[in-house]
Amino acid sequence: MDRMHERGNALIYVLIAIALFAALSFTLSRQTDTSEAGTLSQEKAELYATQLISYAAQARSAIDQMLFTAASDIDQLDFTAPTDAGFDTGTLIHKVYHPQGGGLLPGKIPTEAITQVTNDPEPGWYLGRFNNVEWTALAQGNTAGPGGAEAPWEEVILIAYQINETVCGLINKKINGSTAIPTMTSSIRNTLIDDSLHGGTNVELTTDAPDICPDCANIGSLCVQEGGIYGFYTLLADQ
Repeated sequence: MDRMHERGNALIYVLIAIALFAALSFTLSRQTDTSEAGTLSQEKAELYATQLISYAAQARSAIDQMLFTAASDIDQLDFTAPTDAGFDTGTLIHKVYHPQGGGLLPGKIPTEAITQVTNDPEPGWYLGRFNNVEWTALAQGNTAGPGGAEAPWEEVILIAYQINETVCGLINKKINGSTAIPTMTSSIRNTLIDDSLHGGTNVELTTDAPDICPDCANIGSLCVQEGGIYGFYTLLADQ
């Protein structure tokens, strides 16, 4: 688990560095050249990619603070939104969005960065602890999770759902050096969004070829596609 925490710390530093560098590059490019046809569109895509990466880094920092200060265990994290009933009741230090908890502000995807294909669920940021990611599973013989014997442990997953294809590719380029967007063979919503928020059913994100997303194996932050839908996920905490 310590090794996973070390990898998590490294990821947040990488995401923050990418966001800062891209923001600086965007500012300089606006100052030096705004006349070329199509430049603004590309610059906007760069900016939106930076904004999404930056929010993922903020979310990772909030979760890390809650877990590493021992204020909360991963299974105690509460994802009640400020607009939900009960936001100001209960144990506030476990609430990710509450000022007395993680203090994370709900994210908003810029309208121009969205390409909507479905309203189940709507485009937006989704965060929760609801599903298992295959490569984080405990060793064989030690897999009893909160759901009982042999039940997988659930990870904390954040996703920007139904984003623009160009923005998606730029996110991957900033994080992994390539604009290639891996294709998932199962629904993004079923693997990366809590099924209490849509009409599907959660399935474990498997990564052994030819499973759901072999290219996702051991990649904690990546933009993927499925059926014309693009989503940028970040694994915020694993167990």
